[in-house]
Amino acid sequence: MLNINFNLLKALDALLSEQNVSKAGDKVGVTQSAMSVSLNQLRKMYRDDLLVRGVQGRMSLTVFAEALRQPVQEAMRQMETVFIAHTPFEPIHSTRTFHIGMSDYIAFVLLPNLMRIVGTVAPNIKIMQHAVNHLDSLRPFEETQLDVVLGDFRSVPSSLKTTRLFTDDSVIVADKKHPAFAKKTFSVEKMLTYPQVFVALESQPEDNFIVEMLKKNGHSVKMSLMTPHTLIALQTLPNTLLMTNTVKKLAEPFLEPLGLVMRETPYKLRNYHANMYWHARMQNDPAHSWLRELIKNATGRLE
Repeated sequence: MLNINFNLLKALDALLSEQNVSKAGDKVGVTQSAMSVSLNQLRKMYRDDLLVRGVQGRMSLTVFAEALRQPVQEAMRQMETVFIAHTPFEPIHSTRTFHIGMSDYIAFVLLPNLMRIVGTVAPNIKIMQHAVNHLDSLRPFEETQLDVVLGDFRSVPSSLKTTRLFTDDSVIVADKKHPAFAKKTFSVEKMLTYPQVFVALESQPEDNFIVEMLKKNGHSVKMSLMTPHTLIALQTLPNTLLMTNTVKKLAEPFLEPLGLVMRETPYKLRNYHANMYWHARMQNDPAHSWLRELIKNATGRLE
């Protein structure tokens, strides 16, 4: 294989399809004499005439050459796939499936916008959501083959590419008749006299950075429920003394339907920063670039 001139594959493809030395030369942009040289080289390599003169002097394929037509065409398609980089991505015609890792919170606020856009510009594209609540290694990209992961993670591999999508404010939510909200003043001490619902989005199911922060500051926390699902945390609150720390964009649509109210957190907490992460090997893929722009467009409507 190391001694084969792969330009001969291009010449062979032209000779098999045109069955004429002159026309084959025109097809690949060489002279008739240059194509004749290629034909002689191919004949020696295969030990077959490939093209022979038939009726009225027309060239026709040998039985062996006929057998070569399909594998040569397939080889040419494979060569184009390998060597023609950055093929333009046409979303309107694509049937590609994209795999996106995110929590139920991100899915709730993002997927409605995202799917409306997809339905318009790429109706045959498929989106597969994967539940991802932490990102501390490259395994989701290398083993699960995720295209992107969305979220706010405390420990992320430095080799991942990233961009900011949107921010959200932390709030405390409870039943609208909750006694803790009866007065305007709302302190940490007042809040922690009531049972709490926390969401575990870390690598360990019992971990929650708010609980860690409160305990570090000397507070006793009465934790009644720890769940990995942000929507479940809200749905447990009506007609109870439970309270939960969540984010504004998630809570707002549920306040009126569930009879809830929200307040600012009585402690200092940084905003939630939703980021998009992807593997460096996908950086220059046209389809992946399109997906990233699509997600940024969808999340831009959340601000």
